[in-house]
Amino acid sequence: MQVAPLQLDPVLTGAYVFHTLFAGLWVGAVVLTAWKVIPLAKAGDMNPEVLGGITSGVSWITRIAALVFLATGGHMAATVYGAEGLFTPPRGHVVLTMLGLWVVMTGLVEVGGSRIRSALDEGKVRTAARDGGTFLKAAAGVGLVLLVLGGYLAA
Repeated sequence: MQVAPLQLDPVLTGAYVFHTLFAGLWVGAVVLTAWKVIPLAKAGDMNPEVLGGITSGVSWITRIAALVFLATGGHMAATVYGAEGLFTPPRGHVVLTMLGLWVVMTGLVEVGGSRIRSALDEGKVRTAARDGGTFLKAAAGVGLVLLVLGGYLAA
């Protein structure tokens, strides 16, 4: 029995690779910030410059990842599912759910970062962590759900 050679679309493969790499980077940065950095700041064990730098970094990762996700996710959805396939359960619905959760997570990170920056402008590290931490923890939770759904689609 002869097996046909595997044919890979290099553009689609690249889209999957970049999408997955940025998803891991983005969710990892948000989870680390929410579960390690924010508690340190709440305890007063962090200076405003460090918290501001970390928050700025997470915001930039979020914005760059948004562009990457738009390009790679859009290409994958169009190539793999097409317009009709996105409305076909279960996989199409999972893709649409992920799209909604991506928007929610992006919004949570941006609101959390904005609240942190506002409080840091007044030099209040604990207030910054308290005001923005809840949004970042919610974003981290949404991010973990996104990774689980991505794993489901990859299987």
